[in-house]
Order: sequence, then structure tokens, then C-alpha cells
Amino acid sequence: MRVEVVGHSDGFWNSYYGAKVLRVDRTKLRVRYEELFDEDYGEYTVEDVDLKHIRPYPPESFDINYRLTVGDDVDVYDRDGWWRGDVVFDELDDELMVYFSYMVGDDTEEFGTFPYDDVRIHQEVKQVGKGFEWSHVKIGGSK
Repeated sequence: MRVEVVGHSDGFWNSYYGAKVLRVDRTKLRVRYEELFDEDYGEYTVEDVDLKHIRPYPPESFDINYRLTVGDDVDVYDRDGWWRGDVVFDELDDELMVYFSYMVGDDTEEFGTFPYDDVRIHQEVKQVGKGFEWSHVKIGGSK
């Protein structure tokens, strides 16, 4: 099963990393990350993660007619994972400028410019019966 691990340690707050479930215990999952490669061991990183830090992998496309704009809550693909931020400028040719309020104090920039292909609308998930329901809040302009 493909899942996302929600960042839960210093330097990884508000990040999401794709992973495959290797083993299920009562309160933890053993996962192998899809993009975090451990050079020392020559393989992708494997970690035991509390269930509270796991979510299903989001749908590939929430709404193909959706145009990202200033104020939208987004995830940006960077450093092998998805990082949550807000669009602050959308009038560049093929890029968006994103502000990462949760990265302040981390040794990274607060703003970055990213190609549209590396940006997705941020989605929240909740369990509904035996399934999941995905949603997002559009803060910026209209569809």
C-alpha cells in the first residue's frame, strides 16, 4: 500500500513523503520511503512510523480545471518530499512563488519559486466509514 508519512520531527514539519508499507503492527507501520535514498546503505530509507503520522496517498489530481493562485494552500515537491506553503505570487510564466511559514527558523529560505509541475493543491483527508474523503480550501481567486 502506498502512503504518505507526515513530517513529525525537527526540519520536517509540514512535509509529506511518499512510502510503501512493508509491515503493519498495532500502533506502527514499517515503511520504505520512495525518494529518501540512504547512500551509506545503498537502499531507500526504511523506518517504523506511528500510525498518527501516516495518511493515505492523495489523489494524483484533485481537480484538473483548478488554477492555482495567490493565497492557495499548496504542497511543493522539493528535497524528495512535498512541503506545505502558500502561493504568494502567480504571475510568472511557468512558476509560482510560495511562502513556507512553517520553515521559518529552519536553515532554509522562507520563499521559493517552483514550476507548476512541482506544485499541488494541499489536501486534507478524513476517514468516512471504511473509506477516505479528500478536501481542500481554496483561499485565492475563483475557479
